[in-house]
Amino acid sequence: MTTLTGHLHPLLVHLPIGFILMAILLDVLAYRPAYAHFRSAVQTTLLLGFLAAALSCGTGYLLSLSGDYSPQNLSLHQWGGWAVAGLSGVLYFFRAWILSTNAPNAPRIFSALLLLLGGLLLFTGHQGGSLTHGGDFLWLQAVKDSPVPKTVNLAFDSTEIEVPKVNPELPLEADPKQIQKLRDLGCNVRILLKRPVMLDVTLPAQSGKSMAELAPHLEALAKNIVWLNLADNEFQEKDLDVLKRMTNLEKLRLEKNPIGDGIVQTLMGLKHLEALNLNETKITKAGVEKLKTNSGIKRIYDWKAGLGQS
Repeated sequence: MTTLTGHLHPLLVHLPIGFILMAILLDVLAYRPAYAHFRSAVQTTLLLGFLAAALSCGTGYLLSLSGDYSPQNLSLHQWGGWAVAGLSGVLYFFRAWILSTNAPNAPRIFSALLLLLGGLLLFTGHQGGSLTHGGDFLWLQAVKDSPVPKTVNLAFDSTEIEVPKVNPELPLEADPKQIQKLRDLGCNVRILLKRPVMLDVTLPAQSGKSMAELAPHLEALAKNIVWLNLADNEFQEKDLDVLKRMTNLEKLRLEKNPIGDGIVQTLMGLKHLEALNLNETKITKAGVEKLKTNSGIKRIYDWKAGLGQS
């Protein structure tokens, strides 16, 4: 339930943006005599913006618990969101005070603070965009318009909300006993599609499970697995030979495992692989560059990868 509520954040976050920008527009236009009556709607619009911002902050916090994001961008986005909510609430009450006192310079001070809120909103929105699209997300359209496929290197995983592709190589069925075996070992196994059977398998971080326990069941379901998360489980390259059999894999998370360039050759044969998270691993820039020659890979997340490596 927490994860589901958190995933409402990308939808709800547009509400405070719309209300606050509308409040700014109404306030600016109200300085023209023909539009002076717009000023009466500013306070109500701000109240709606405050309520929507508070709701977005709550769902955003829940969403932050369900995935790995760049700590710096996440912190800035969270604090920015709470600041937007707080300042919009303060301005709502400030506007009410102005209406009750008719202080001479208060409306201009209010307008200045409202523009400050707009700047804070843009900053927070940029940090949110960086969390989902990468630090250079404003330039991604140029990459999309290029006739040559590009691999984008990002710091954090933005693939939590995606729809897997269906390719003709996927098996129509999967052994339910093997699915249950993985669940018994503590894996979260989601059935994304029933025919063909597409699986999303997540091993919880620091599970303490060895690949020797998992491998027989992962191999039995190898061609059904399209998303796989093995992050932060102390796996080394020698533990991940099973990945070679997962020929339909599209998204793979290996972050926070002690793996290096030895994993590259294993991953080069995965022609359907599109998103790869190697944050905080030992893979070097040379290894990442080699992975880019796999034409299927569109996104590589390599924040803090290869630190201390030559």
